[in-house]
Amino acid sequence: MAKKTLKIALVGCGAAAQINHLPSLQRLEDVELVALADRDPEKAARVAQKFGVPTSYTRFEELLANDDIDAVDITTPNYLHAPMAVAALEAGKHVLCERPLARNGAETAAMAKAAKASDRLLMCALQHRFRPDAQLLRKFVDKGDLGEIFLAKGGWLRQKTEWDSDAWRAQKRESGGGVVLDLGFQMLDLSLWMLGGPRVESVTASVHRQRKGEVEDSASAFFRLAGGATLTLELTWGLLMEKDFAYVNLFGSGGAALLNPLRVHKAMHGTLVNVTPTLETSRNQYKHSVEAQLGHFADVLRKGVKPLGTAEEILPVMELMDAVYRSAEQGKEVRLD
Repeated sequence: MAKKTLKIALVGCGAAAQINHLPSLQRLEDVELVALADRDPEKAARVAQKFGVPTSYTRFEELLANDDIDAVDITTPNYLHAPMAVAALEAGKHVLCERPLARNGAETAAMAKAAKASDRLLMCALQHRFRPDAQLLRKFVDKGDLGEIFLAKGGWLRQKTEWDSDAWRAQKRESGGGVVLDLGFQMLDLSLWMLGGPRVESVTASVHRQRKGEVEDSASAFFRLAGGATLTLELTWGLLMEKDFAYVNLFGSGGAALLNPLRVHKAMHGTLVNVTPTLETSRNQYKHSVEAQLGHFADVLRKGVKPLGTAEEILPVMELMDAVYRSAEQGKEVRLD
Protein backbone atom coordinates (compact mmCIF):
# COMPACT_ATOMS: atom_id res chain seq x y z
CA MET A 1 0.00 0.00 0.00
CA ALA A 2 1.30 3.47 -0.86
CA LYS A 3 2.32 5.52 2.15
CA LYS A 4 1.20 9.08 2.75
CA THR A 5 3.23 12.02 1.45
CA LEU A 6 6.98 11.51 1.69
CA LYS A 7 8.69 14.34 3.57
CA ILE A 8 12.17 15.04 2.25
CA ALA A 9 14.93 17.41 3.38
CA LEU A 10 17.95 18.40 1.30
CA VAL A 11 21.43 19.21 2.56
CA GLY A 12 23.98 21.17 0.49
CA CYS A 13 22.47 24.03 -1.53
CA GLY A 14 25.07 24.20 -4.30
CA ALA A 15 24.62 24.03 -8.07
CA ALA A 16 23.57 20.33 -8.17
CA ALA A 17 20.78 21.06 -5.68
CA GLN A 18 19.54 24.28 -7.28
CA ILE A 19 19.72 23.22 -10.93
CA ASN A 20 18.72 19.56 -10.64
CA HIS A 21 17.40 18.27 -7.32
CA LEU A 22 15.19 21.06 -5.98
CA PRO A 23 13.19 21.76 -9.19
CA SER A 24 12.71 17.99 -9.68
CA LEU A 25 11.60 17.41 -6.09
CA GLN A 26 9.09 20.25 -6.43
CA ARG A 27 7.53 18.55 -9.46
CA LEU A 28 7.05 15.15 -7.82
CA GLU A 29 3.61 14.20 -6.58
CA ASP A 30 3.18 13.04 -2.96
CA VAL A 31 6.66 14.34 -2.10
CA GLU A 32 6.95 17.35 0.19
CA LEU A 33 10.18 19.29 0.48
CA VAL A 34 10.09 20.27 4.17
CA ALA A 35 13.58 21.57 4.98
CA LEU A 36 17.01 22.58 3.64
CA ALA A 37 20.40 22.76 5.26
CA ASP A 38 23.56 24.58 4.22
CA ARG A 39 26.45 25.85 6.35
CA ASP A 40 26.09 29.27 4.70
CA PRO A 41 23.03 30.77 6.49
CA GLU A 42 22.37 33.39 3.79
CA LYS A 43 22.45 30.77 1.03
CA ALA A 44 20.20 28.40 3.01
CA ALA A 45 17.62 31.15 3.59
CA ARG A 46 17.79 32.46 0.02
CA VAL A 47 17.39 29.00 -1.58
CA ALA A 48 14.58 28.07 0.85
CA GLN A 49 12.72 31.25 -0.10
CA LYS A 50 13.31 30.70 -3.85
CA PHE A 51 11.93 27.14 -3.75
CA GLY A 52 9.24 27.76 -1.13
CA VAL A 53 10.77 25.44 1.48
CA PRO A 54 9.37 26.24 4.97
CA THR A 55 12.49 25.59 7.08
CA SER A 56 16.22 26.14 6.61
CA TYR A 57 19.02 25.01 8.93
CA THR A 58 22.72 25.82 9.11
CA ARG A 59 23.46 22.80 11.32
CA PHE A 60 22.83 19.32 9.91
CA GLU A 61 22.24 17.97 13.45
CA GLU A 62 19.20 20.24 13.82
CA LEU A 63 17.75 18.93 10.57
CA LEU A 64 18.24 15.33 11.76
CA ALA A 65 16.46 16.10 15.03
CA ASN A 66 13.30 17.00 13.09
CA ASP A 67 11.06 13.92 13.41
CA ASP A 68 8.82 15.04 10.53
CA ILE A 69 11.55 14.26 8.01
CA ASP A 70 11.36 10.79 6.40
CA ALA A 71 14.34 11.06 4.06
CA VAL A 72 17.40 13.18 3.33
CA ASP A 73 18.81 14.08 -0.09
CA ILE A 74 22.58 14.72 0.23
CA THR A 75 24.15 17.03 -2.38
CA THR A 76 27.26 18.16 -0.48
CA PRO A 77 30.95 17.77 -1.49
CA ASN A 78 32.25 14.17 -1.52
CA TYR A 79 34.06 14.21 1.83
CA LEU A 80 30.77 14.92 3.64
CA HIS A 81 28.82 12.06 1.99
CA ALA A 82 29.86 9.28 4.38
CA PRO A 83 29.60 11.16 7.72
CA MET A 84 26.29 12.79 6.76
CA ALA A 85 24.72 9.62 5.35
CA VAL A 86 25.73 7.57 8.41
CA ALA A 87 24.37 10.25 10.78
CA ALA A 88 21.09 10.46 8.84
CA LEU A 89 20.68 6.66 8.77
CA GLU A 90 21.38 6.45 12.50
CA ALA A 91 18.75 9.16 13.03
CA GLY A 92 16.25 6.87 11.28
CA LYS A 93 16.11 8.70 7.96
CA HIS A 94 16.30 7.13 4.50
CA VAL A 95 19.05 8.61 2.33
CA LEU A 96 19.59 9.46 -1.33
CA CYS A 97 23.19 10.57 -1.84
CA GLU A 98 24.75 12.25 -4.87
CA ARG A 99 27.45 10.36 -6.72
CA PRO A 100 30.11 9.18 -6.14
CA LEU A 101 28.64 7.59 -3.03
CA ALA A 102 31.86 8.29 -1.09
CA ARG A 103 35.59 8.94 -1.60
CA ASN A 104 36.57 5.25 -1.58
CA GLY A 105 35.45 1.67 -0.97
CA ALA A 106 36.09 1.77 2.79
CA GLU A 107 33.77 4.75 3.32
CA THR A 108 31.14 3.12 1.10
CA ALA A 109 31.34 -0.12 3.11
CA ALA A 110 30.80 1.83 6.36
CA MET A 111 27.76 3.55 4.82
CA ALA A 112 26.30 0.23 3.61
CA LYS A 113 26.83 -1.23 7.09
CA ALA A 114 25.03 1.72 8.71
CA ALA A 115 22.09 1.32 6.30
CA LYS A 116 21.79 -2.36 7.17
CA ALA A 117 22.06 -1.74 10.92
CA SER A 118 19.41 0.99 10.88
CA ASP A 119 17.15 -0.89 8.45
CA ARG A 120 16.95 2.22 6.28
CA LEU A 121 17.39 2.71 2.54
CA LEU A 122 20.65 4.22 1.27
CA MET A 123 20.65 4.87 -2.46
CA CYS A 124 23.18 6.53 -4.74
CA ALA A 125 21.92 9.06 -7.30
CA LEU A 126 22.73 7.37 -10.63
CA GLN A 127 20.65 9.50 -12.95
CA HIS A 128 22.32 8.14 -16.10
CA ARG A 129 20.64 4.78 -15.50
CA PHE A 130 17.33 6.62 -15.72
CA ARG A 131 17.95 8.17 -19.15
CA PRO A 132 15.28 6.82 -21.54
CA ASP A 133 17.97 5.87 -24.11
CA ALA A 134 20.04 4.02 -21.50
CA GLN A 135 17.00 2.07 -20.28
CA LEU A 136 16.10 1.09 -23.85
CA LEU A 137 19.64 -0.06 -24.58
CA ARG A 138 19.71 -2.13 -21.40
CA LYS A 139 16.54 -3.90 -22.63
CA PHE A 140 18.24 -4.77 -25.94
CA VAL A 141 21.16 -6.29 -24.04
CA ASP A 142 18.87 -8.18 -21.62
CA LYS A 143 16.89 -9.70 -24.49
CA GLY A 144 20.13 -10.89 -26.10
CA ASP A 145 19.59 -8.76 -29.22
CA LEU A 146 23.30 -7.97 -29.47
CA GLY A 147 24.35 -11.58 -28.93
CA GLU A 148 27.39 -12.12 -26.76
CA ILE A 149 29.04 -8.76 -26.06
CA PHE A 150 32.82 -8.98 -26.43
CA LEU A 151 33.78 -5.30 -26.27
CA ALA A 152 32.32 -2.33 -24.41
CA LYS A 153 33.68 1.21 -24.54
CA GLY A 154 32.64 4.01 -22.23
CA GLY A 155 33.90 7.56 -22.03
CA TRP A 156 33.20 11.09 -20.95
CA LEU A 157 35.42 13.79 -22.40
CA ARG A 158 34.29 17.09 -21.02
CA GLN A 159 35.18 20.59 -22.12
CA LYS A 160 37.78 22.36 -20.05
CA THR A 161 35.79 25.49 -19.19
CA GLU A 162 33.02 24.04 -17.03
CA TRP A 163 35.16 22.66 -14.28
CA ASP A 164 36.83 25.74 -12.91
CA SER A 165 33.85 26.35 -10.62
CA ASP A 166 33.88 24.21 -7.45
CA ALA A 167 37.22 24.68 -5.68
CA TRP A 168 36.69 21.54 -3.54
CA ARG A 169 36.89 19.29 -6.62
CA ALA A 170 40.61 20.01 -6.95
CA GLN A 171 41.38 19.27 -3.27
CA LYS A 172 42.12 15.58 -2.78
CA ARG A 173 40.97 15.54 0.85
CA GLU A 174 37.57 16.97 -0.08
CA SER A 175 36.96 15.23 -3.41
CA GLY A 176 38.79 11.93 -2.87
CA GLY A 177 40.04 12.10 -6.47
CA GLY A 178 39.62 13.85 -9.79
CA VAL A 179 37.97 12.90 -13.04
CA VAL A 180 38.06 9.15 -12.22
CA LEU A 181 35.69 9.59 -9.26
CA ASP A 182 33.68 12.35 -10.84
CA LEU A 183 32.95 11.23 -14.41
CA GLY A 184 34.55 7.76 -14.26
CA PHE A 185 32.30 6.48 -11.48
CA GLN A 186 29.19 7.36 -13.50
CA MET A 187 30.43 5.87 -16.77
CA LEU A 188 31.75 2.68 -15.15
CA ASP A 189 28.50 2.17 -13.26
CA LEU A 190 26.44 2.81 -16.41
CA SER A 191 28.57 0.48 -18.57
CA LEU A 192 28.54 -2.40 -16.06
CA TRP A 193 24.80 -1.95 -15.45
CA MET A 194 24.13 -2.06 -19.21
CA LEU A 195 26.12 -5.29 -19.42
CA GLY A 196 24.06 -6.88 -16.64
CA GLY A 197 26.70 -6.57 -13.91
CA PRO A 198 29.53 -8.87 -15.08
CA ARG A 199 32.38 -9.69 -12.69
CA VAL A 200 35.55 -7.68 -13.29
CA GLU A 201 38.73 -9.78 -13.13
CA SER A 202 41.40 -7.10 -13.50
CA VAL A 203 42.03 -3.38 -14.07
CA THR A 204 44.89 -1.59 -15.84
CA ALA A 205 44.77 2.20 -15.61
CA SER A 206 46.72 5.36 -16.15
CA VAL A 207 45.97 8.89 -14.92
CA HIS A 208 47.29 12.25 -16.01
CA ARG A 209 47.54 15.61 -14.24
CA GLN A 210 47.66 18.60 -16.54
CA ARG A 211 48.35 21.23 -13.92
CA LYS A 212 50.22 21.01 -10.64
CA GLY A 213 46.94 19.96 -9.08
CA GLU A 214 46.28 17.39 -6.37
CA VAL A 215 43.89 15.35 -8.52
CA GLU A 216 43.99 13.83 -12.01
CA ASP A 217 42.12 15.55 -14.83
CA SER A 218 42.43 12.76 -17.43
CA ALA A 219 42.46 8.97 -17.18
CA SER A 220 42.03 5.77 -19.14
CA ALA A 221 41.32 2.28 -17.85
CA PHE A 222 41.04 -1.23 -19.25
CA PHE A 223 38.85 -3.82 -17.48
CA ARG A 224 38.97 -7.56 -18.16
CA LEU A 225 35.54 -9.09 -17.54
CA ALA A 226 34.66 -12.67 -16.62
CA GLY A 227 33.99 -14.61 -19.81
CA GLY A 228 36.68 -12.82 -21.80
CA ALA A 229 34.95 -9.55 -22.72
CA THR A 230 36.71 -6.22 -22.14
CA LEU A 231 35.60 -2.73 -21.17
CA THR A 232 37.59 0.44 -21.79
CA LEU A 233 37.02 3.83 -20.20
CA GLU A 234 38.41 7.21 -21.23
CA LEU A 235 37.91 10.38 -19.24
CA THR A 236 38.98 13.99 -19.18
CA TRP A 237 37.97 17.38 -17.82
CA GLY A 238 40.30 19.01 -20.32
CA LEU A 239 38.74 18.51 -23.75
CA LEU A 240 39.46 21.31 -26.24
CA MET A 241 36.68 20.67 -28.76
CA GLU A 242 33.40 22.41 -29.53
CA LYS A 243 31.32 19.92 -27.54
CA ASP A 244 31.57 17.16 -24.93
CA PHE A 245 31.70 13.46 -25.81
CA ALA A 246 29.88 11.06 -23.50
CA TYR A 247 29.20 7.57 -24.78
CA VAL A 248 28.77 3.86 -24.12
CA ASN A 249 29.36 1.65 -27.16
CA LEU A 250 28.64 -2.09 -27.10
CA PHE A 251 29.84 -4.58 -29.69
CA GLY A 252 28.44 -8.11 -29.74
CA SER A 253 28.26 -11.25 -31.85
CA GLY A 254 24.71 -10.39 -32.96
CA GLY A 255 24.79 -6.63 -33.23
CA ALA A 256 26.20 -3.35 -31.97
CA ALA A 257 24.80 -0.34 -30.12
CA LEU A 258 25.95 3.20 -29.49
CA LEU A 259 24.57 5.45 -26.77
CA ASN A 260 24.28 9.23 -27.13
CA PRO A 261 22.88 9.39 -29.72
CA LEU A 262 21.26 5.95 -29.53
CA ARG A 263 21.92 3.68 -32.53
CA VAL A 264 21.32 -0.07 -32.64
CA HIS A 265 22.24 -2.40 -35.52
CA LYS A 266 21.47 -6.08 -35.55
CA ALA A 267 22.34 -9.00 -37.82
CA MET A 268 19.06 -10.47 -39.10
CA HIS A 269 18.59 -13.15 -41.81
CA GLY A 270 22.07 -12.55 -43.19
CA THR A 271 21.80 -8.74 -43.40
CA LEU A 272 22.53 -5.84 -41.07
CA VAL A 273 19.39 -4.03 -39.95
CA ASN A 274 19.10 -0.66 -38.21
CA VAL A 275 16.70 -1.37 -35.32
CA THR A 276 17.15 1.96 -33.49
CA PRO A 277 13.92 2.78 -31.64
CA THR A 278 12.47 6.29 -31.92
CA LEU A 279 12.81 8.36 -28.76
CA GLU A 280 10.69 11.30 -27.73
CA THR A 281 13.35 14.00 -28.06
CA SER A 282 11.56 17.17 -26.94
CA ARG A 283 12.67 16.72 -23.31
CA ASN A 284 16.17 17.24 -22.04
CA GLN A 285 17.47 13.68 -21.33
CA TYR A 286 19.52 14.86 -18.36
CA LYS A 287 16.72 16.81 -16.63
CA HIS A 288 14.35 13.92 -17.33
CA SER A 289 16.80 11.44 -15.77
CA VAL A 290 17.29 13.48 -12.58
CA GLU A 291 13.53 13.71 -12.06
CA ALA A 292 13.10 9.99 -12.82
CA GLN A 293 15.86 9.13 -10.32
CA LEU A 294 14.23 11.17 -7.53
CA GLY A 295 10.81 9.77 -8.44
CA HIS A 296 12.22 6.24 -8.22
CA PHE A 297 13.62 6.95 -4.73
CA ALA A 298 10.17 8.15 -3.63
CA ASP A 299 8.45 5.12 -5.23
CA VAL A 300 10.79 2.72 -3.44
CA LEU A 301 9.84 4.27 -0.09
CA ARG A 302 6.14 4.85 -0.78
CA LYS A 303 5.20 1.91 -3.03
CA GLY A 304 7.83 -0.72 -2.27
CA VAL A 305 9.34 -0.64 -5.79
CA LYS A 306 12.64 -2.60 -6.04
CA PRO A 307 15.49 -0.11 -5.50
CA LEU A 308 18.10 0.61 -8.16
CA GLY A 309 21.53 1.70 -6.92
CA THR A 310 21.58 0.68 -3.25
CA ALA A 311 24.81 1.00 -1.27
CA GLU A 312 25.39 -2.78 -1.53
CA GLU A 313 25.08 -2.60 -5.30
CA ILE A 314 27.44 0.39 -5.53
CA LEU A 315 30.14 -0.95 -3.18
CA PRO A 316 31.80 -3.13 -5.90
CA VAL A 317 31.88 -0.12 -8.27
CA MET A 318 33.57 2.00 -5.59
CA GLU A 319 36.07 -0.81 -4.99
CA LEU A 320 36.82 -0.74 -8.74
CA MET A 321 37.51 3.00 -8.43
CA ASP A 322 40.09 2.16 -5.74
CA ALA A 323 41.61 -0.45 -8.09
CA VAL A 324 41.86 2.12 -10.92
CA TYR A 325 43.87 4.44 -8.65
CA ARG A 326 45.99 1.55 -7.37
CA SER A 327 46.80 0.38 -10.90
CA ALA A 328 47.71 3.91 -12.00
CA GLU A 329 49.94 4.39 -8.96
CA GLN A 330 51.71 1.05 -9.33
CA GLY A 331 51.90 1.23 -13.13
CA LYS A 332 50.61 -2.33 -13.53
CA GLU A 333 47.55 -4.54 -13.81
CA VAL A 334 45.61 -5.06 -10.59
CA ARG A 335 43.92 -8.47 -10.28
CA LEU A 336 40.63 -8.57 -8.40
CA ASP A 337 40.27 -12.26 -7.66
